[in-house]
Amino acid sequence: MMKISRIFHCTFYKCGSQWVRDVLSEPLMVQHSGSALLVSGVDLPSSGWPVLDSSGLASPVYTAGFADWQSRPNPDPEDRCVVVTRDPRDLIVSLVVSLALSHTPNEVTSLLRLPIRHANKDDRIRIGIHLFSHWAAQFQSWFAPQFDGDILRLDYAELVADEQAAFRRIFAYLNWEIPEAVATEVINTHSFLATSGGRRRGEENEFSHRRKGVTGDWRNHFSRQTGEMFETVFPGLLTDCGYERANDWWQALPEEAPSDNSTAEGQLARLLAAFEAQEKELAIQREAAAQRLRDVETLHQMYNELRYTT
Repeated sequence: MMKISRIFHCTFYKCGSQWVRDVLSEPLMVQHSGSALLVSGVDLPSSGWPVLDSSGLASPVYTAGFADWQSRPNPDPEDRCVVVTRDPRDLIVSLVVSLALSHTPNEVTSLLRLPIRHANKDDRIRIGIHLFSHWAAQFQSWFAPQFDGDILRLDYAELVADEQAAFRRIFAYLNWEIPEAVATEVINTHSFLATSGGRRRGEENEFSHRRKGVTGDWRNHFSRQTGEMFETVFPGLLTDCGYERANDWWQALPEEAPSDNSTAEGQLARLLAAFEAQEKELAIQREAAAQRLRDVETLHQMYNELRYTT
């Protein structure tokens, strides 16, 4: 196996960042890859490029662009970069719903949560477009013609379509020799079905960080007006990045975004079901966290035993 110096997982908010991190840093995976998680949850504009003093993984690194990768401190030819992108329209929808209902409270969510909750569907999308504008240039840079081929870029849609194949593509790029049984087990352990309390992709729980797990949901939230606004603010971005074939894509959208026509009783039943699913999901996450702690303690014990016997 070729020695990998440092691995950087660069991505953007709501692009399956925690999913990718959890698979790559799973202790069972680390036993075979040798690349432990050293840095997690870096927001590049506020924290700068993560510095890794030894071989290992930085994941996720948010809102980094291709130029940031090129100008990273102390570059090494063996450094590797895995980039995960997503249709910006799906990213925007997932972001505003998360900020309104499920995202971990912090300064930003405290500021935006109530305004987003009280906004109508079109205004939510407008807020999301504004938020995405802060990273649009960095996002688009990974699709530029001068993009360096030594970087692996995948789209969230690829992960959703066939997670087993997509993650194996990542392992191959990193020259990780992962036994087939281990790869299958780890990927399944962190699948949407396993981590969402048994929901299948497309079954929505708006209060969950794993809300829906699908692609193309933006069509249920964009109207013709907000679609045109997106194209006006980011002209040609979707065609340049391969998400649309023509810049007039928004003209096919309905005048108004689809509305929720359920009755008050139906909405109450949906909320109760969502809270029940959330309880199941939280129980799974608590057990997963406890198991990961046990795995890390085991790895530390193995490391100490090897250190003192060599």
